[in-house]
Amino acid sequence: MSTEPSREYVRDATLAAFRGLFGAEPPHGLDTAPGDVPDWNSLAQVRLLHAVERELGCALDERFLTVGGTLRELVDSACVAVGVKV
Repeated sequence: MSTEPSREYVRDATLAAFRGLFGAEPPHGLDTAPGDVPDWNSLAQVRLLHAVERELGCALDERFLTVGGTLRELVDSACVAVGVKV
């Protein structure tokens, strides 16, 4: 990424990755967790992480390789990874 990212950009990239993967809006916005989405399994988790990492040009914390946590937690981790204050 050539410009300084913002929290909004990270949030939007994460939500876009979710929509691209699941074909729908997250049912609880950033508070959506894997248990809220029937198809959010371990493979979907890896695909979601990969899409966010690719869009933001960063590496996310390995703890997100296992299914768990909310989209908000993923956004927070992605913000840290790209240098945005949480």
